[in-house]
Amino acid sequence: MQILQIGKVLWSYDHEIAGCTLINETGTLFSVTPPPHHREGEIILTAGSLVIDGYNYLNIPLDKLEQIYLGFDEVYKRSLVKNNGMFWQPLRLRYKAADGYNTVYLIIDHSFFGTKNQLWFDTIKQLLSDD
Repeated sequence: MQILQIGKVLWSYDHEIAGCTLINETGTLFSVTPPPHHREGEIILTAGSLVIDGYNYLNIPLDKLEQIYLGFDEVYKRSLVKNNGMFWQPLRLRYKAADGYNTVYLIIDHSFFGTKNQLWFDTIKQLLSDD
């Protein structure tokens, strides 16, 4: 298994982000806390899968990806993050699971200056187009 990219990730399922309240929204706007997320760990990209390892483990085979999207949407809103997301956007993955489809939002290598979500988005898109 050849590792193509590796990083730190903050992540949540769509239903968890949808459950964020106004208190969650305003709390992240005025403090030094990271953007809304429910899990964190290490993310590894290989030619065949995306693996998140930490307190929770998630393995998404790339051939199960239905959608990859970089940006804010009706669930992960700009209002959830400082500066309305001027410096970064969440990476959304929708994939086929045993019980239907799951959607996760990823924030990779978050820092004061942004994230590496664009790099990961471009790399995953390239891998999918090579198939």
